[in-house]
Amino acid sequence: MIRSDKIVKDSLFGFLLILPSLLLLMLLVVFPVGYVLYLSTLNFDTLIPNFVGLRNYTELLFNDQFFWIFLGHSMEYVFFAICSAFVVALLVALSLNTINKFQGTLRTFALWCWAVPPVIASLMWKWILNDTNGVLNDMLLKAGIIHQQVAWLALSKGTMFILSQVHAWTIIPFIMVILLAGLQSIPLELYEVASIDGANGLQKFRLITYPLLRTAVLTSVMLASIFAFRHIDIVFTLTKGGPGEATEMLVTYLYDNAFAYMKIGYAAALSVIMVFISMLIVLVLVKLIRPNESQ
Repeated sequence: MIRSDKIVKDSLFGFLLILPSLLLLMLLVVFPVGYVLYLSTLNFDTLIPNFVGLRNYTELLFNDQFFWIFLGHSMEYVFFAICSAFVVALLVALSLNTINKFQGTLRTFALWCWAVPPVIASLMWKWILNDTNGVLNDMLLKAGIIHQQVAWLALSKGTMFILSQVHAWTIIPFIMVILLAGLQSIPLELYEVASIDGANGLQKFRLITYPLLRTAVLTSVMLASIFAFRHIDIVFTLTKGGPGEATEMLVTYLYDNAFAYMKIGYAAALSVIMVFISMLIVLVLVKLIRPNESQ
């Protein structure tokens, strides 16, 4: 019979084993979150911060018109970036899944832009999109598609779409890897049976591939959307929110409030609201894409 004091000692020993991880979790996650929540209740307009409760939140949600404008810009950025990246990533994943020769080499080539740091990728695209000596204008002029140089990053309309496509270029390999893993988990016997029944490629994708790939689709789109929503490197490097405020987003608005205007409490409240918006995005995506367990 196992003695009770032996069970207690074993439990204490197990707790001591995980205690360093718990302390690290407290240090890296719980404390920063709690501190940001605390900062969001303060006003730093004076030398001594004043406790204002939820005033920063109410000011953002009900009195700050820029919050809603920049939220719309952020949603536009996320939508165009993820839609474009998902379509290309799905096509690449389907191609790699059907190719037998040199699959490893082709997969490496498909992943290389993911290995480029976002700031370096932004600087590269800033040169490509340059209106005077950019390679994009040069190619389009030589092809006769345009007849004069275009300032791609200074357009009154469409600049946000261009920035979203730059982000899509950086995130395509991430989505592709998750989708390719999902494709390779689908049994080949299902496709063989469908071929015997006379199903064509489109029918196989609609009836077999997509239903069994929905978990991978949800995972990739959900993570990529969260990354895009909080991503600052591309817009800050390429336009800094310009021209005017055409590409200003919540993440750049947060940066301006925290480091340009020194409104630390206001920026902290904005960061908390952005976390809840991210959670709302996740809930919407889960509702739309989650696999139907009854199937």
